[in-house]
Amino acid sequence: MLYTLNEQVDNLLIKEGINICKSDSGITGTELRKIHEFFGETIADTYKQYFSSESVVITLLRAGLPMAYGFANKLDCTFLLYDDKNDLNFFEKNKELLQNKDVIFIDAVINSGNGLLNAIELSNIPKNRIKIVTNVLCDKAIETFKDYELFTVRVSQNSFKGQKVAKQSNGVGPDTGDRLFRTMESVEKKYCNIKNNKCIGTGQ
Repeated sequence: MLYTLNEQVDNLLIKEGINICKSDSGITGTELRKIHEFFGETIADTYKQYFSSESVVITLLRAGLPMAYGFANKLDCTFLLYDDKNDLNFFEKNKELLQNKDVIFIDAVINSGNGLLNAIELSNIPKNRIKIVTNVLCDKAIETFKDYELFTVRVSQNSFKGQKVAKQSNGVGPDTGDRLFRTMESVEKKYCNIKNNKCIGTGQ
């Protein structure tokens, strides 16, 4: 079942937040993280009948972190950080915490969904105990997650590979994690030049 926030809630803050989050907005760092956190809180509050403080939130590092903070703070639940590249025994180590609990996987963006799907498979958690929360869901991934309860701010037809670039072109675009955590300094300088020496989203 798919729940889409911007289709079910008519709210100016949500609309403004979506514009900030769009990959070509040029907005990075604190302002972007605050919006992701706001969206996490808003989904947890809007769909609170589907969630419980007894649930466990698992966020995929690093892009999912701000949204997961907002969501977990609103729910006041157990909150785990999953680094799929370095923590190969994550699910075994947290077996007791996850036992018989509803688990909410959170990531900032779901494009192909392959990384998230791999995490779910490794977890061995039954589908009926899994929920998924994301800011942006690519429409091509809807079919992949049709058997899960999935909550998103919006569905997008736009899909690209995240890299350290300023604008979308030829199937690549600004990486969400880099934008959130300001690890694309050279790109931010490029934004200053593009916009008549006025920096966007850098506080200058």
